[in-house]
Amino acid sequence: VLYCSSTLYATAIRCLLFTFNLLFFIAGIIILGLSTHIQSNRADYQITDELLPAITLLIFVGAVTLVFGFLGCCGAIKESRCLLALFFTDLLCMFLMLLAVGGLGVVARSPAAREQVKVNIEKMIPLSAQPKDVQESFQEVERTLKCCGFFDGHLDWGNSSTVVPNSCNCTDTSRNCTFLDGLSDVLIGTAFSFSIFMILGMGFSSILICQISVGKNITGGFDSSKEQTHS
Repeated sequence: VLYCSSTLYATAIRCLLFTFNLLFFIAGIIILGLSTHIQSNRADYQITDELLPAITLLIFVGAVTLVFGFLGCCGAIKESRCLLALFFTDLLCMFLMLLAVGGLGVVARSPAAREQVKVNIEKMIPLSAQPKDVQESFQEVERTLKCCGFFDGHLDWGNSSTVVPNSCNCTDTSRNCTFLDGLSDVLIGTAFSFSIFMILGMGFSSILICQISVGKNITGGFDSSKEQTHS
């Protein structure tokens, strides 16, 4: 009875850990896909130099999460304490990196960051004097966000109405385009949500490693007593 109970116990642990790591693997795909999408659509998400490191770090976290989610599944199937310990260590490292991503998102919303962005943007006024590719990029932002200009609406393009693009042909031409808020919210929400997920993962994997060790000790002790009985 003891041997059967230990076997069922180990099987239950393996299934639980495999399920968790499968979810972790899927989470890695989500992080990688989301961060790659944001980086590929910089104009839509208003990516600035202050936020670019956070996006790059998020892509790295997603890729690492995906890989080690797969390793965690292998460790669960084989009941390998070595792989599970490696999985725990990687969770801890990624947890710290996600905190850094969230921290960058918070910094991007700070008054200092906003002031720096404002200073950089003021150098671009009037927008009609900028290179064609820069004008087209900002026009795409205006169409997407349904806004016009940075500070003074259509006047940011110049004093002449002939230089105002069609992207500013809207009902409210004084609604300026705002930066950082949308993307920083995504970064903060994603980072801290998955940080909570990883904390649970670290606790869960630690418990399962201990339980697997106890289960093997019980099975080993049962096998030893069985050999002594036969002798």
